[in-house]
Amino acid sequence: MAKVIEIHIPEYDFKNTLDYAKIGPKVDQLILSNFPNGRYLFRAVGMVDHPNLTINEFASIILKLGYDKYDPKRKSVRHDEFSRYDYDIQVEGFEIRDSKIILDEFFKHNSLFGECTYNFRVGAPQDRGYPVRIDLLLIYDAKKLVKARRKPGAKAIEPGLVNYLYKFKSSQHKADALLGIIKILR
Repeated sequence: MAKVIEIHIPEYDFKNTLDYAKIGPKVDQLILSNFPNGRYLFRAVGMVDHPNLTINEFASIILKLGYDKYDPKRKSVRHDEFSRYDYDIQVEGFEIRDSKIILDEFFKHNSLFGECTYNFRVGAPQDRGYPVRIDLLLIYDAKKLVKARRKPGAKAIEPGLVNYLYKFKSSQHKADALLGIIKILR
């Protein structure tokens, strides 16, 4: 079963100017102290998109299912584009090597969580119309997911976006791919 880890970061509050270089390494260090060298995928989730659940209820659902897709009626961000692919989840990759986080080449910040907080504060309004505070960071075993494939006859999406679409190798055992949930508390 996946680990559930908590970290309190009271300064991670949209009422304040965010210091991504200060906030990011706190979560990065927590990742390094809980996961060994290897290749991982991660998904960042905000409770603002799940207002009827507490963070503990949501984490319990994710532990059971392996991901946050608990409502089949709920459409994901950019659903129309992404549905052209046979995918389960949107994730990003990283590696831990020699007790250091090695970021994928398309990261702009030098911290995994710093990059996430920046993207969800500055980038999310472009897709959603509002910024998203990350409340849960889901860590997956990269060996248990594969890149999504485009459905026959479907138009391709932006080349950069397809890098984030993955499918669980075992649709019956999605929870086995989940290694950890990090709760980012205030």
